[in-house]
Amino acid sequence: MTSFTSFLTTTTLLALAFGGIATSVAAATAEETSNTNWEVLDVNLPTPLSDNTATYIKSTDMIYIAGGCNSPKGNTYVDVDGLELDFFLCESDSQRLYSFDGTTFTRMADMPQPRYRHAAVVAQNKLWLIGGRTIPEDTVIAEVDMYDPLTNEWTTVGKIPEEYSTSDNGAFTNAGETKVYVVGGYSPTYYNPDALAITFSFDVEAAVAVAEAEAVVVDLSEKGSDGDLVITRHADLNTQRGDIHAVTSTDGKKAYVAGGASSYPCEPLSSSEVYDIDADEWTKTDGDLLLARFDHGLVYAKDGVYAIGGEVSHPQQCAAPELVPPLSAQSLAVQDVELLLSSSSDAEQQQTWEAIIDIPEFRFRFSAEYYPSTETIYAFGGQTSFNDECKCFPTSDEVTALSLSTSSSPTTSTTTTTTTTTNTTNGEEPIDQEVVSTASSVLFSSMIWIMIVFALI
Repeated sequence: MTSFTSFLTTTTLLALAFGGIATSVAAATAEETSNTNWEVLDVNLPTPLSDNTATYIKSTDMIYIAGGCNSPKGNTYVDVDGLELDFFLCESDSQRLYSFDGTTFTRMADMPQPRYRHAAVVAQNKLWLIGGRTIPEDTVIAEVDMYDPLTNEWTTVGKIPEEYSTSDNGAFTNAGETKVYVVGGYSPTYYNPDALAITFSFDVEAAVAVAEAEAVVVDLSEKGSDGDLVITRHADLNTQRGDIHAVTSTDGKKAYVAGGASSYPCEPLSSSEVYDIDADEWTKTDGDLLLARFDHGLVYAKDGVYAIGGEVSHPQQCAAPELVPPLSAQSLAVQDVELLLSSSSDAEQQQTWEAIIDIPEFRFRFSAEYYPSTETIYAFGGQTSFNDECKCFPTSDEVTALSLSTSSSPTTSTTTTTTTTTNTTNGEEPIDQEVVSTASSVLFSSMIWIMIVFALI
């Protein structure tokens, strides 16, 4: 962190004297965040992974990393005659589950089956895995697997009916964690439709009860045919989207999705939506992401929603296949972190996205989660820049941390000031990012600086 004394420069004092207090404070905050808050840790994943999930469980105070692509080559180029677009595929998927306590990884009981590109969510202090795909068949996984961290045991509680099959989807719970909601994703064939706008749920206690009862007697009263879970359909998203994650607010009343792709692997989205769980209604947020993205991390932390990294396809890859770029440019990393902020007034409440930090490396398809014990968002694994020798985007075992402990909690903003930090991705123009500070902090800083100025006169 920048020390207090480092701010005592002639430039800063002059800025204070001529009314530049708010701008100087904001610039210092932005510099502090971009220079010190993103850190590559010394600890590494036990194996390189991408397309995995990371989920915090309060009862054990652990983050659990489940499944993923575990091929060292990550997504590898496959030359298939007759295809208009180039094709990349992961060659192996993981069946392993690891716990992480901020410093150490521990291997837990293996999952019932390997899976990647799935969703994970906590309900009733248990970890639930929904959707995802197999390798090499690339079929959508119907089984819902539940993990009990207190017993270190897995249970397959049932199947998602075929008409609701999805991968690269989001999942969230309600306030009482009585239901698991599944949203968006891709259809089994990636077309007709390409991405999904669907939202559905199943009852947590019913799924657990039936799974436990089947050890003694088969009871299909809470399941459909062939062990299918009973599904409740809810309001659709306003925009179909795959390659997404979903998060729930602390009070369990709202859920959020952001970005994604409306057509695989084309048409990255910048829009975001908030779901009123009680009203069963999806509403588009007032502001869009500054940079469109899919395959990104989405984390709810300290009453804010963070969109972390992600990727986009090269614009020519889908718009003009005859102009498809080199393999190395077909997946482009989105290298920023954006925060969904609320600015309230007596008349209305608006939610807009702001870039808060650049990611200083090429990495995408990682998982991310907030760890309250260290007030830190961790990103696990992912894929790195193209390697021409293997014609692949290799997987990473890197763990990075975005600390929130030294910055203000993302709450309702009453004062905004602007600094011209630069954010460029995929050839886009630099974006002027607003850095938010509360009026009270600016006032306090102003008083301190005025006292210093008078003391020096």
